Amino acid sequence: MGKSIVTVEPVEAKTQLRRFRDVPYLLHRADPRWNPGVRAYESWRLDSHRHPYFDRGDAAYFLARRAGQPAGRIAAHRAEEGETDAWFGFFDAPDDAAVVEALLDAAQKWLRDEGASSMTGPVSWTADEEFGVMVDGHDRPSITGRTWHPEWYAACLRDAGLQHGETRQTFRLSTAGAVGPASSPDVDADAPSHAGGYADPALVLTDIAAVPDVSTTLASASVRSAWRIARQARRDGFDTAVCVRCDGEPAV
Repeated sequence: MGKSIVTVEPVEAKTQLRRFRDVPYLLHRADPRWNPGVRAYESWRLDSHRHPYFDRGDAAYFLARRAGQPAGRIAAHRAEEGETDAWFGFFDAPDDAAVVEALLDAAQKWLRDEGASSMTGPVSWTADEEFGVMVDGHDRPSITGRTWHPEWYAACLRDAGLQHGETRQTFRLSTAGAVGPASSPDVDADAPSHAGGYADPALVLTDIAAVPDVSTTLASASVRSAWRIARQARRDGFDTAVCVRCDGEPAV
């Protein structure tokens, strides 16, 4: 018996948008390495009436189905009207070449009809917000501000004909035995405001700002409690942290 046909539909109704948002949950919820994120934040990111990306940019969402069930998603977008270099993002798919190719074809067709001549991604919405797919380190769970992807994401994109563009590294910092700002008088003045008050002072090093990893806690939080947890994070101590700014090569 052959596989059921893959179909791709544009996301236009609210019910479709909810299914689009929930695709990563359907695909990865059983994997402990995946961080589901905060649903309220994901809803805001996808809302064309609220997210600032849409002040100048435009996008189209596409939902893939197999046997009628959501199987993947993709967003085709341009940062400004008239730009010929465009993007795709919010890419999530199973290890299924037919689903991946159908999603990429839908995004490519929409962008071509809009006048774009190239498509780069995954980028959601900007390279500073969510960039690329993991190509190494899949054994480690996701952390705040950095998504986790299964191994087949990069492989499927390469198999679909996409070419590697740029590599970015993610650094991990052990807080054990780190030298804090007390030994560097100038650090407090140079550190960004969002670094102060987070966890142990050792998490703020010269030219590096780190924030606590609260991804697991926030993932299960409601919108109201998420704000409370974020405020509490400035007063509590944490064993792990996420590097959010690093000027030059890290020394530790």
